[in-house]
Amino acid sequence: MPKTPRYLVGLDLGTSQTRCVVGIEENSRVRCVSYGAAGSGGWRKGVIVDQDPVVQSIEQAVTEAEANGAMAVESAVVGVGATVESVTSRGGVMLPSGRPPIDRQALNTAVKAATRAQFGEDRMMLQAIPIDFAVDGQEGIRNPLGMTGRALEAQVRLLTASTQAHMNLTTVVNRAGLVVEETVFEPFAAALAAIGEQERQMGVAVVDLGAGSTDLVAYLEDNLRVAASIPVGGLHFIRDVSQVLRTPEAEAERLVEQFGSVLSESTADNSRVDIPAAGSEPGLRDASRRTLNEILQARAEELLFYIERELTRAGVAGQLIGGVVITGGLAKMTGLADLAERLLHTSTRLGLPAPLYDLPEELDEPSWTTANGLLLYAHRLRLHRQMERENMTEWLRSVFGS
Repeated sequence: MPKTPRYLVGLDLGTSQTRCVVGIEENSRVRCVSYGAAGSGGWRKGVIVDQDPVVQSIEQAVTEAEANGAMAVESAVVGVGATVESVTSRGGVMLPSGRPPIDRQALNTAVKAATRAQFGEDRMMLQAIPIDFAVDGQEGIRNPLGMTGRALEAQVRLLTASTQAHMNLTTVVNRAGLVVEETVFEPFAAALAAIGEQERQMGVAVVDLGAGSTDLVAYLEDNLRVAASIPVGGLHFIRDVSQVLRTPEAEAERLVEQFGSVLSESTADNSRVDIPAAGSEPGLRDASRRTLNEILQARAEELLFYIERELTRAGVAGQLIGGVVITGGLAKMTGLADLAERLLHTSTRLGLPAPLYDLPEELDEPSWTTANGLLLYAHRLRLHRQMERENMTEWLRSVFGS
């Protein structure tokens, strides 16, 4: 009887869209086998304020993925954003006498010691990412396996999230009938799909432009240097247009998609757009397309200012040879990559989900990069757990015999 495939699932919960990608492992690669998407609601500024519409959105996206792939989805790796912050922490352990070589267990113990930092009342640890190690005070060691010494210290970057926001997130996924395997900071997942080790070594930033917030990670010398969330997203652009041009948000969204650009100087002075009036105002009126794009450019410049500030705080501004990679639903806004190059003083490109095998053409989009990255993370998680089981089996054999 053939074995039931062990599906890998990435679930990207967004303010305006829920995306679900399903894959399986084949010959050490991840093959995409199905996907689903649904419009979302119940979010404000990147956090859940009404669970019911979020649950419905998850159910619709998962049901579509199940129908497309003739399968049942039971669990998923889920993306987290908006409330995530990062802090650097250190901790260490004394090594056994006799100076045996440092093994993986000693590394894990040192990393765990470094995670015992004190957080605020409403903060919880999301991920702990090792930066480097020190052996007997010698710092900056990337891989101390096999070395000897008396003391091992780890420096880690801790990603934390709002406990309440995280609890709401896991609750809606559980209510939709899924088990949460793990939660992952969304641009961290997007980086798995959009960039490679060489770029992380040279220095690169991944910017995930969502509807409710913009999330950011940056790497230099293959170390995570920045993990931050900025409370500006695509909905802010739409609401700016809605308020200034006095038109409903749905119409403002259409204007942004059809005519929007964040480079207002490239817009002809005499170009006009028709705008339905808001409220009790009758009929259509026209407005300058340049005015529309000036609104968008002002908000884009503000967002890029915040991104540059985060990069400067971390000391990596001007050092990102790999440039900036933009993902998310807003990434393809006309002129955004050019404006980012101008204001961030580095090359900028769209982040597409390259590593997946058999990826449908409609998923080869920046808006799907995070979901695909979450699928890749699910694969990594499974490999890690398998390795831990194998190591435990070897240890049991050494103690009790085969």
